[in-house]
Amino acid sequence: MLVSATGGLAVSIYVLALILTPTESPLTVLAQLLSNGFPATFPFLVLFSSLLFLSTVLASMVGVIYFLVLPEMKNYASGSNGRENTSMVLRTLKPEERSVVNVLSIHGGAYLQKHITKEAGLSRLKTHRVVAALSERGIVTVEKVGNTNQVSLAKWFHEGIRQ
Repeated sequence: MLVSATGGLAVSIYVLALILTPTESPLTVLAQLLSNGFPATFPFLVLFSSLLFLSTVLASMVGVIYFLVLPEMKNYASGSNGRENTSMVLRTLKPEERSVVNVLSIHGGAYLQKHITKEAGLSRLKTHRVVAALSERGIVTVEKVGNTNQVSLAKWFHEGIRQ
């Protein structure tokens, strides 16, 4: 992404240089930019405004990608329809996450992580990662118990499953 932004900046500067020197050929302008840099007559304000515009576009693209590719779970605890909220969340879960939630649901909403590993058919590392992702999204809570973790479904989520 950084390479494409840098490339876009270079192209826009080149286009600005072409606009400011309409009588010269594009190859001559490119050669002058590469060998001598910007001419002294090149207005700094134009360069600065193009940099500002491109950095704003880049920041906007990063923000859009963050919210589209990495959606955060909303806190559904305040919602009035727990069943509907839970079903919405269940639709967003990956298969491994869904299997961990199913194991927890079968066992009353709380279970030791080492047992979840066995029943969900996942490796210890994969279970740890899935539980961490669910915890980060507020779907489960994790409490250290000896050399393992007690994993519990969030109250709002567990109530939504039972309804």
